[in-house]
Amino acid sequence: MLRSVARFTVVFVAMALLVGAHASAQTEAWNQEKVTALAKELESAVSGLRDAVRRSPLMENPQQKARLFRISDKLRLIESECVSLHAHLARGAGMEETLPMFERIQRLRRQTQSMANRTDVSALTQPKLDRANEVLAQLAPFYTSPTPPETKS
Repeated sequence: MLRSVARFTVVFVAMALLVGAHASAQTEAWNQEKVTALAKELESAVSGLRDAVRRSPLMENPQQKARLFRISDKLRLIESECVSLHAHLARGAGMEETLPMFERIQRLRRQTQSMANRTDVSALTQPKLDRANEVLAQLAPFYTSPTPPETKS
C-alpha cells in the first residue's frame, strides 16, 4: 500500500512540476481548435474519477471515509470546471476568458493531490489521472499566468 501511495505521489508531483514549468509563460501561440480539442480530452479524462473513488474499497474504512469524500468533492469540482472550460472554448472564448478556469483546475488539482497523498486511491484512478495530467501538460503552453501585482515601493 505504501508503495502505491509513493508511486502515486511521485507521478503526480512530476506532472505538477512539468505543468508548473509551462504555466508561467505562454510558449505556444493560441490555437483555438487545438486548445478546444485538448479541453474536450481533459473533460473526458476527468469524467468518472469521482465515481471511481466512491467505488473504492477504502470507502468501507472509517478512517479513510471522510478524506475520500473530500477528495471526491474536489474531483467533482475539477470535473465541473473541465466541462465549463470545454464549453467556453467551444463557443469561441479565448485565452484571456478561459485562463481563470484553467488556473482553477490547476489549483483544485494541487489541493486534491495534497489530500490524495494521504490515502491509496491510485489503483482505481491512475490511468485517468495520468491522462488528465498529460492533457493539462499539453494545455499549459497555451496559457500564460497573469502578471504579478505591482508592489508599492
